[in-house]
Amino acid sequence: MSTTRTRATEPPQDAGPEEIEKHIEQTRSDLGHTVEALSHKLDVKSQAQAKLSTARDRAGSMGRQAKDVAKRPVTMMVAGATALVAAIAGAFVWKRRH
Repeated sequence: MSTTRTRATEPPQDAGPEEIEKHIEQTRSDLGHTVEALSHKLDVKSQAQAKLSTARDRAGSMGRQAKDVAKRPVTMMVAGATALVAAIAGAFVWKRRH
């Protein structure tokens, strides 16, 4: 079941020409907005391009952020210390097995 809008589709019986013209213009405007919204919903290509653009922007900002973090001295020291600990642990394991 769908919901329907409760909107007068016709001007009142005692409406004058100006009121009828205003009603016609409003109806045309409403119809234009409806057609525009429908065409936007049906334009799959532009929706896909918009999502791709958003994803690219996000990936680019994440890459820049990762680069900035990697350039920090603390990050470099932690990475170096981790590599050193891994090398020492590897040397101990290798020495025990040989």
